[in-house]
Amino acid sequence: MRKICVVSGTRADYGLLFWTMKEIQNSKDFELQTIATCMHLSEKFGSTWKNFENDGFGIDERVNLGELNDSRESLLSQISHGVTKFGKAFERLKPDLVLILGDRYEMLAAAQASVFMGVPIAHIHGGEITEGAFDDIVRHSLTKMSTFHFCSTDTYRKRIIQMGEYPQNVLNVGAVGLEALRKMELLKRGELEKKIGFKLREINLLVTYHPVTAANESGMEELLTALSEFPDFGQIITMPNSDPGHDDLFQALARYAKEKANVLLTTSLGMLNYISALKICDVVVGNSSSGIIEAPFFGAPTVNIGVRQKGRLRAESVIDVEPASREIMGGIRNALKVPPAKSLLHGTGHSSSLILNFLRSRDFVVKKGFYDI
Repeated sequence: MRKICVVSGTRADYGLLFWTMKEIQNSKDFELQTIATCMHLSEKFGSTWKNFENDGFGIDERVNLGELNDSRESLLSQISHGVTKFGKAFERLKPDLVLILGDRYEMLAAAQASVFMGVPIAHIHGGEITEGAFDDIVRHSLTKMSTFHFCSTDTYRKRIIQMGEYPQNVLNVGAVGLEALRKMELLKRGELEKKIGFKLREINLLVTYHPVTAANESGMEELLTALSEFPDFGQIITMPNSDPGHDDLFQALARYAKEKANVLLTTSLGMLNYISALKICDVVVGNSSSGIIEAPFFGAPTVNIGVRQKGRLRAESVIDVEPASREIMGGIRNALKVPPAKSLLHGTGHSSSLILNFLRSRDFVVKKGFYDI
């Protein structure tokens, strides 16, 4: 039985990987190994490692990258220490394949360790572009270190092949996060209110705004000014990720949410609560990829702020606005007029079975060539 080691560093990638992990766990052909790292192990970001155990996965290794300080120097320290720590974890676990997702910096450490420990990598969500974040560079680097590639559209598949990856090793499986939207029994309005301790209003916004790491753009104050113009709207706001610049965003959000009955500010909703809120809320606001990929699957309109997601394919329900308060306010008002229309741009939500059927037919080897077009 071949061992597949899944590395997860955040609440976001865990939610996206969940059903693939379940599929591996239930398979007769593979053994699931898990590594929790980065934001999962931080109390500041909600200690979301608990999700592994609550969902019946367990954690085989915890790779602690140290304190997640709000600086680029801290990020470099996390990556450099992470390479060694991941290498030791892979030495102990001896996986046959390492499975990683996306574009975050901790995955760069995991991938480097995997390459030099001689363990092949399967990468999910390659080929995409996000010009407003240094994640863009990380994502393409991960592609070149990986043997197998599971992307979310044919456009991204062509881009990966253009980077020199063999076509037979690149498979469009759709966006893996859509499987949870399709399979999970979501909470009804009253159930969600009870779970999160918040009374929803007639109109509700789901808000997430992350640091913009590859551009001189900070739209948090503009976003909060815009949100303050909708005091009758329920506003569920999730805290940003650990990218450099997050401390200022944390502080601004805390000031904004203080003593506002219509605002729920939370470090992490948890997967079921978040996806339920995604379906129930009227508009998704911010610069998170969930507004570009998952929200359109439900037909929920998105007000996407600034350049962080620039370059990603998007459905017609996504309204792009500049990080200016008047633009954001206008975007929210326009989004409320958008009729619900489900988008299948990123697939139909059947990724996990496609991934495992593909891996069953492949030898797990590190050796790579360059496919010259």
